[in-house]
Amino acid sequence: MHLSDFFAHRDRFIYAFTFVGVSSTLVFGVMQHLKAGNYASALFELFLSTVAFLNAVYYSRKKNYDLASTVILVLMVIVLSFLSTTGGLKGTGLYWIYTFPLLAFFMKPIKQAFVWNGILILSILTLYWLGQHEVVNFFYNWIELRQALGAYTAVLLLSLFYSLILNGLLRDLRTRATVDMLTGLHNRAFVFDTLAKLINMAKRRKDMTYCLAYLDLDNFKRVNDLYGHGEGDSVLREVAQIIQGSFRSGDVVGRIGGDEFIIIVYNCKKQAFLNRLEKIRRRIEDTFSRYGLSLSYGVVTVPEEGTDINMVLKLADKRMYYMKRRKKELNYSQEEKE
Repeated sequence: MHLSDFFAHRDRFIYAFTFVGVSSTLVFGVMQHLKAGNYASALFELFLSTVAFLNAVYYSRKKNYDLASTVILVLMVIVLSFLSTTGGLKGTGLYWIYTFPLLAFFMKPIKQAFVWNGILILSILTLYWLGQHEVVNFFYNWIELRQALGAYTAVLLLSLFYSLILNGLLRDLRTRATVDMLTGLHNRAFVFDTLAKLINMAKRRKDMTYCLAYLDLDNFKRVNDLYGHGEGDSVLREVAQIIQGSFRSGDVVGRIGGDEFIIIVYNCKKQAFLNRLEKIRRRIEDTFSRYGLSLSYGVVTVPEEGTDINMVLKLADKRMYYMKRRKKELNYSQEEKE
């Protein structure tokens, strides 16, 4: 499964849970209250269902997952507290609290999920205490509530263990999906996906400027041929460190295969970018002089020189090969003079 598939499933969960939650509330809550003549309770649950529906609509437009998940959890705390107080349909309202730990740990990071579970438990215990002091009518006695909270704790612990395992798998998946295992830089898929998003953004916002550099090591094949692939891998890792260390953490530095790299810099001034690449080239030549290693590159600015990803990559590649060819011609000319 690709990492983006997980986020797509997460989006679907918002809609699915909202549909199930609203439908269940309308059928088992609003309609039952109306039949029993509890119009205030019916109106209250109808209001909560409306808020949940509007939350899903807002999420479909803005894609603010943190806000949408927080709204859902707030609504769930209110609903479950309400059911604990009234007893729900024929005293079964307390059963619904067991859905909350799974929901909280799925929608929020572990620490936040713990906080949300604490909020729900504290809310229910507070309502029970108020019921004992005859401030509110609490449907369940202490034995029923104690047993329910005991089972709730078991579900919470199982949800925690499941979340820890899932988070570990997601971290591993994220690493495999975005990181080049040899150099630790971003990999080809991540770089191209990021470039496509930035180009689409640049089409909408002309004030955003990016520089893209296509880099290729000169004479790297000689390293593998004369010293072996193990030495070649070591050289690539060191070159990657040199390149990565020359840019900000927010810039994108990736290896797209072999001895080829791509750099994407935000809010870029082209000449300053070229000067930085020249410094990297000289450092690589000095560091790996015994291999005769050098660096060629081609630079394109977005959106100034294009907003088509294939054209931008092709232009950067063309300029990189032009530089490589010019260097070979210059070396050949110098050898002739000697």
